[in-house]
Amino acid sequence: MNIERLKNYLNSNNGYVTTQELDNLGIKKYLIPKLIKNKILRKVSYGLYIDYNLMEDEYYILQKRYSSVIFSGNTAFYILNLTDRVPYNIDITIPKDKKVRGNYNTHVIANKYYSIGIITVNSPFGNPIKVYNAERSICDMLRYNKELDLEQQNRVLDAYFKSKDKNIDLLLEYAKLFKIYDKVNTIIEVMMKW
Repeated sequence: MNIERLKNYLNSNNGYVTTQELDNLGIKKYLIPKLIKNKILRKVSYGLYIDYNLMEDEYYILQKRYSSVIFSGNTAFYILNLTDRVPYNIDITIPKDKKVRGNYNTHVIANKYYSIGIITVNSPFGNPIKVYNAERSICDMLRYNKELDLEQQNRVLDAYFKSKDKNIDLLLEYAKLFKIYDKVNTIIEVMMKW
């Protein structure tokens, strides 16, 4: 068993390795308990292991388990630094034909809307994860008014409009697509006057 090769692989893959990847490295499944006992790996999920010395990244692990998961809602706002409120439950969006097990705020969406606004950013632990961009997340927030209270919505909007990364044209494009153009346009007019 080549431990050095495994450690190099872990270093180049955010500290995570799957059972299949271990097999590709020449490490057979029956050797995994020995790697765990020797504190080289730690099991974080079925078929997924992490470098023993690293902290688990719940966001990254979730997307490694379910590649169709996109972080949305309050979780997206937190990851995108549009709120400082850490989500109590993780908000995710999946297409209609997928399932996810676990205690998440799961939003199921038609396939034609699923891929709109997906970007890759770093999780709070520095690992690459997929999240809806700010413009898509704001449209979703305004479409599903009951998800966040009015005070939280105002904080998110205030942070977005103060951001140098805002894209008003894209926000309006998404607003047309999701049939909330008038609502978004009114908000833009009010917020841009500040």
